[in-house]
Amino acid sequence: MAEGVTGVILAGGQSRRMGQDKAFLPWGPRTLIEHVIETLRPVVDELIVSVKDPRRFQYLPVRVVEDVVLDAHALGGLYTGVGVASNPRCFVCGCDAPFLNPTLIQYLLEQAEGYDLVVPRTAQGLHPLHAVYAKSALPTIERQLRQGRWDLQALVPALRARIIGPQVWRRLDREGRSFSNLNTPADYAAARRLAANLTRIMEPTPSPR
Repeated sequence: MAEGVTGVILAGGQSRRMGQDKAFLPWGPRTLIEHVIETLRPVVDELIVSVKDPRRFQYLPVRVVEDVVLDAHALGGLYTGVGVASNPRCFVCGCDAPFLNPTLIQYLLEQAEGYDLVVPRTAQGLHPLHAVYAKSALPTIERQLRQGRWDLQALVPALRARIIGPQVWRRLDREGRSFSNLNTPADYAAARRLAANLTRIMEPTPSPR
């Protein structure tokens, strides 16, 4: 466990393209958000879920906080979660990330000294919702909120950012599954198929009698 680290899960989105709240989609014996919580639990020493309506999430065994800036998209949830965190660094992700890799998260945390942000880069671009933020990023986040600029990508050049490219993160997550998120029913169906295949691959082969 990395001491002094808070995990922040953003679950305040409207899930318009999914057609239902992504946080409560079934994932194995749990919901998707419960799966994300259990994946992060060994890596951090505090867990926070930032949401628009806390009443729906009170059953979770973590700290649930209401977004302090409504209708500010993920940027508002980021500001809320990092702002109330008890620790100087936070790993931040969405509630729709089924294939988080604790080893990769630990590596990102180890790179955070002296930076406001540690963020992976893939062929699709930067992944600010699979990233480590320091409390020192809060003034820049607040300034962008006041400007009404919700784009998380715009934060990166304004912060002391360390960017982790594929040549590094592929050593820990060869396929880059950590960066998958579920925006549509098709995404969800594909992720469930992949999870089922991975489970079958990992199941031990029965011994011959």
